[in-house]
Amino acid sequence: MFASNRHPKFRKLLSICIFTVFFLILVGGLVRSTGSGLGCPDWPKCFGQYIPPMSISELPVDYKEQYKVAGKVIADFNPVKTWIEYINRLVGATTGILVFLMALASSSYKNENKSIIYLSWATVFAVGFNGWLGSVVVSTHLKPVIITLHMLAAVVTIFLLIEAKVRSDENNLLFHLKKEVGKPLKGFLIFIILLTFGQIILGTQVREGIDHLSHDGVARDLWISKLGLEYFIHRSYSALIVIAHVILFMKVSKLGSVHSRVARWTQITCVIVLVNILSGVTLAYGSVPPAAQPIHLLFGLMLACSQYFLFTLISKSTALEE
Repeated sequence: MFASNRHPKFRKLLSICIFTVFFLILVGGLVRSTGSGLGCPDWPKCFGQYIPPMSISELPVDYKEQYKVAGKVIADFNPVKTWIEYINRLVGATTGILVFLMALASSSYKNENKSIIYLSWATVFAVGFNGWLGSVVVSTHLKPVIITLHMLAAVVTIFLLIEAKVRSDENNLLFHLKKEVGKPLKGFLIFIILLTFGQIILGTQVREGIDHLSHDGVARDLWISKLGLEYFIHRSYSALIVIAHVILFMKVSKLGSVHSRVARWTQITCVIVLVNILSGVTLAYGSVPPAAQPIHLLFGLMLACSQYFLFTLISKSTALEE
């Protein structure tokens, strides 16, 4: 019996969790790009309420003083920003519940593959830790380095879920890759993954630079011109990412039709690269529009995940040949 017909409850919850975490990252990117991080100045409540206010009339007269963050008076109440942040918290809480249910369902692997159980509960811990980081983001008045850690913790969560996905799907590998073909592909993918990791690190530094400019009151249309060397490296570095994926596409296109799954994931990976490059160009030449920022972040993380899945796919099919 193939993996797709076994442990249906766990596999369904796992797929839902992967989608939900990606959606949470998208919403989190929207929070950051719209400056809604302090839309709710307290945590876990919002202005002391479980359901946030819709208008300023629902708040005390001295609300700005009463809800100081890190000793700083908060900005004027903005219901749109408040609800963007509140929805982010709701999606985060929903993610936590779904991941917990997934971990409970993973017990079906206790006599088959206990590593899936460990990965599932590690994901519960990662989501809980990231929820705590979310509260620290608020209490530190949106300190950029904490926001970056908050994002990186989400990346760790995704990788744990993908690893669980791969291990639960091992019996679905119906093809073998000869060692002389698979080994060079694995090596090249490691190179690409390292390139992408470096680009993500550079991207977080650029994002922190933009955060500082925003907090200092610099006009949005001046942000790009005020960024430092890390931005120019980040922008030029993208050419290496594109060239590497063109080479990968050419290598995979030489494989036979039996390796269609590898070819399909390579195509998906290349499309993600294209979307991410286009969103980056939009950010650079469109004065960093808020709508493009979460898309650029989301597809950057999707790229890393797609590369990782492709690497594991090739690694396991090569191992079958050996």
